[in-house]
Amino acid sequence: MQNLGLVLCVANTQPPGTSGPEVRRACERAYFPILDVVEEYTQLRLSMHWSGQLLEWMELHAPDRLEQLIRVVRTGRIEVLGGLHGGAVLPSLPERDAVGQVQQSLRWWRQHADLRVRGAWLPYFAWDPVAPRIFGRLGLQFSALETAQLGTGASGDGYWLAEREGSILALFGADPVISRMIPNASPARIVDVLAARARAGQRVVTVAVRGEDFGAAIDSSATRSFTGERAWVRRFLNALAEASPWLKGVHFGTVVDRLRPSGRVYPPASVQASVAAAALGGAAGNAWQGLLADVRRGNDPSLARVAPFLRIPGWEATLASSPEVLRLHRRMLRTSREVARLRSLLREDSRDRDDQDGLLEALNEATAALYRGQNGSAYVHGADVGAQLGDIRHQAWANLIRAEYAVHIALGDHDRLVVEQADHDGDGRNEVIVRTPSLCAFLSPAQGGCLTELDSWTLPGNVLNVRTRVGEPHHDAVIRGEDLPQLVEESPDVTTLIIDDEDDTDETTVDETDRAVRMAGKNLAGRLNYDRHVRGAFVDHFFGPETTLENLRSGRYAEAGDFVSTDYQLLSVQDDTGTEASVSLARDGNVIEGTALRLVRIVKRFAFPSELPLVDVRYEIANRYHEPIRTRFAIGIDLNLDSECGADVFLETSTGRRVRVTEAGELDELTELSLVDNNRGFRLTLSPRQPARVWHFPLETVSRSPAGIAPLFQGVALYLWWPMELWGLEKRRIDVALSLEA
Repeated sequence: MQNLGLVLCVANTQPPGTSGPEVRRACERAYFPILDVVEEYTQLRLSMHWSGQLLEWMELHAPDRLEQLIRVVRTGRIEVLGGLHGGAVLPSLPERDAVGQVQQSLRWWRQHADLRVRGAWLPYFAWDPVAPRIFGRLGLQFSALETAQLGTGASGDGYWLAEREGSILALFGADPVISRMIPNASPARIVDVLAARARAGQRVVTVAVRGEDFGAAIDSSATRSFTGERAWVRRFLNALAEASPWLKGVHFGTVVDRLRPSGRVYPPASVQASVAAAALGGAAGNAWQGLLADVRRGNDPSLARVAPFLRIPGWEATLASSPEVLRLHRRMLRTSREVARLRSLLREDSRDRDDQDGLLEALNEATAALYRGQNGSAYVHGADVGAQLGDIRHQAWANLIRAEYAVHIALGDHDRLVVEQADHDGDGRNEVIVRTPSLCAFLSPAQGGCLTELDSWTLPGNVLNVRTRVGEPHHDAVIRGEDLPQLVEESPDVTTLIIDDEDDTDETTVDETDRAVRMAGKNLAGRLNYDRHVRGAFVDHFFGPETTLENLRSGRYAEAGDFVSTDYQLLSVQDDTGTEASVSLARDGNVIEGTALRLVRIVKRFAFPSELPLVDVRYEIANRYHEPIRTRFAIGIDLNLDSECGADVFLETSTGRRVRVTEAGELDELTELSLVDNNRGFRLTLSPRQPARVWHFPLETVSRSPAGIAPLFQGVALYLWWPMELWGLEKRRIDVALSLEA
């Protein structure tokens, strides 16, 4: 049997905003035991990536463990993979930030361990064709993708060379079959699969696993393991040792130094399969996954001819399917430009040394916050921890806003009123951006003249951090699971639906899709509701008599008007000598009343006073027809900060009545309604001057989470509405103020 080299790569990462106690638990449960095992098994060779957040936490809170890591690295047992210090998705970044993050990682290891890092880890295997230029010019020599991402030119094994503008990067193909078998299959079965690879003439197999899965399987069965056995890793390492005559653990760098490349590849932009499916959206993601499954199972022989040309979508597809990721990403780009502006001014600045030091300190603070706000967890779906979690999005929003505010303070313009028009979201239409000393608002005339983002500098955070409810690839499995009897009950709250009855340890059953769907909660199919428009604040609706709270909540209601998500005309943008900015918009549209079609005009004016954290909105609704119209006019406002929905987060009326944000209902004749978060210490108050009825309900999606497929709270939907009867050519005025106390 031919000798086989096994490159075992373990990635240790934590999402942004993970609390200190949670990081410690993850370290003690998974990451630190890996270090102990490496010291125990002296022949073991691991390649490891540690995210910047973990390294910085260890430096402050576990210096002995950091010393242990550095000591083991110096023995040559652990090969360090650097890369993007903040854990970003490479294609999401401006090149200046990608370079900055890689340089920060290289500096950290050089300063703390006197180590020259040779390799780069790509979170979510998010590949961009510019990677060889970025990594190669900074001295990094190799990285890894899933084998399917390498493209049709990747014949053979070992590694391939990718090139961009003369810079070269060695790319290894991580074996998806064996990677998914760890730690779910028996060690003996994995060794059998490796032996089959060796008999087929393969020289090197690359396996990439999450540190949380690998480390937790060292002394417990706390991972999602179908074996259910303890001390899985030690049994696995013993099995590898028994196979040592033909199976050798090696590092990426060793392979590059000793073996010739298998050829040259030019992979297109791509991302790991689960994230790619989520990026395509529900129906398209299901179709793509189904096609991959048919190829694997050989159901259609004709597919075998085209299988090598099936392309994995790039991360950018997420921007088309996920409005919340698009908004966050655009804000990240804006913040990046602001930080770059401060950096450029610092280079050109000729002030004295003390002023220079102050600017440099502000730049370092803003850069650190920017990099934290670029963490890839907030920019992907399809992973258990991703943008579907409101607290993950919030951490990114908070860090980006913190970074931008640090720039404004450094430049001395944080107390100014600034108004600009720019195509912020890249839709070909300008948005209006208003920045006051308290708030930053983004108004989109092309999306129904609504607010798409409202940031508080002091929280900091975006109080419109909601998620639009859309189809997701696992929803079909959730629907099928309601009727299938093949369920394994794990606990009263968690059910595992087996969607493939083949032997789990058989490598042929492992493909790019999940083989089992963990469903946390009951009646998930009944909680699958979808939105007909992208959510925001001050979205204008007209409802007929058939619209109710129930069908509005489910998204199965009739819209009597055509004002939602349509173009509004931008009438004026005014800055009143720095004391107040105002934006006026209008639309002439149609409203259906029975079988009749009425012409209605809405003019709305947003006012942003400089001295108050307030948005004052004035509506003028006019019947442009000579016949009367009877309808209901509603303003939709969707609020959320970090998806906290415990007892300390509630709606409160002016009379002191409290309603939990997870409840649905109707409130009558209100002139004040507040969203209160006692944990964060903020109160967001809506004040309609004309008493309004309010429908409220929680926004939730059935999405992936660390607990499995589960309902996730995404915010609270509020609909302020008024019965409206307008005679021919009659007008009516409605005023609503939104204020923030933080």
